Amino acid sequence: MARKKIVKDRKECILKAADHLFNHYGYEKTTMEDISRESGIPRATLYLEFSGGKEDILIAGLERYMRHMLSEMRAMAKVSRSGRLETLKQLMLYYILTAYDKSTGAQCDPNHMDRHTKRIRNEMSEYFKARTEFFSELLEQAVMAGEVPEEYDPHRLAEIVAHGLNCFLPPLNLRMSRETLERDALAFFSLLLSGLARHDRKASL
Repeated sequence: MARKKIVKDRKECILKAADHLFNHYGYEKTTMEDISRESGIPRATLYLEFSGGKEDILIAGLERYMRHMLSEMRAMAKVSRSGRLETLKQLMLYYILTAYDKSTGAQCDPNHMDRHTKRIRNEMSEYFKARTEFFSELLEQAVMAGEVPEEYDPHRLAEIVAHGLNCFLPPLNLRMSRETLERDALAFFSLLLSGLARHDRKASL
């Protein structure tokens, strides 16, 4: 048990050091030597924990960050006094803008992110599944509250919402300004969710 705690603490120390450096100097300019110096952990030990080097650290950091975001969104949903659809819209906008700020703060190159998008999605599939389940819970609550017609399948809707959300996440959103991103994302999700709230047509989903 003690050994596992030491390894976990060491990984956390590395991820915190890397996150600090990425935000201050950018991912491209940060080296493994920089991370070693910042964390106080020998360079050889960094590779014991993350054999793929800086790229593995980046992906582990993203997973850690996204899980924190999901936990934070769940907490925000619990205290929200708005309807479930409005809450979902605001949470998605918050998620998108926070991811944008995180990526631009780390000075991520969109072309570099493009090269790793497939790996990120594969290695974080469980996280994306959990995110979709969270959306499904909110949409099921919306159905129960009468905000959405009963004939809609909340899980199927959640999958569609998640696909829409992905269109506004890095690396795609790094090619636009924050103002444009916020405007377009808000318009898209307002249109999508207002469509779900209509009771005058049968669902085909």
